[in-house]
Amino acid sequence: MTDRELIRRLRAGDREALNRIADKYYDDIYRFCLYLTADATESCDITQEVFLRFMKYMHSYTHGNLKGYLLIIARNLCRDYFSRKERDEYMRMSNPPAMREDGAPAEGGSENSEMEQAELRHLLHGILSRLPEEQREVIILRFGEELKFKEIAKVLGCSQSTAKSRCRLAIERLRKEMKEDEQ
Repeated sequence: MTDRELIRRLRAGDREALNRIADKYYDDIYRFCLYLTADATESCDITQEVFLRFMKYMHSYTHGNLKGYLLIIARNLCRDYFSRKERDEYMRMSNPPAMREDGAPAEGGSENSEMEQAELRHLLHGILSRLPEEQREVIILRFGEELKFKEIAKVLGCSQSTAKSRCRLAIERLRKEMKEDEQ
């Protein structure tokens, strides 16, 4: 069933159509949010919020590319997340976390595989965080979501040539920084 047909059925009151849309795009939206936030729990919450927002505003949906529209919602919600996180971080500065006697944070242990995955996510987030936000979004959409530049341009609200340019600049910058790290 096409996206257009699913939207039509959803607008007609068929709640199963929303389940089909979520089944079709949930993983892509979640992965995009995870690339941006590097936090699995937050990414899950944001992804759910994407579909809630879509449901709330589906009558104003006029885009031809449903995945692109959902990614726009996700990008905006991730930006909101970072604004909240920054504000919370500022508030926490006056309340340092509890520490154990050895100076380590007072938290419970976790599985090695979970730690390795967290380290990989942290490493990936660190690499991507070196890029300006505009370039980082293009890289995530191009290589993480495998979107074409035409689709990326639509999601980001820029021209196709701008999307290509941002991608090229991001790749050049990452190569340069990787060379510097090797030396």
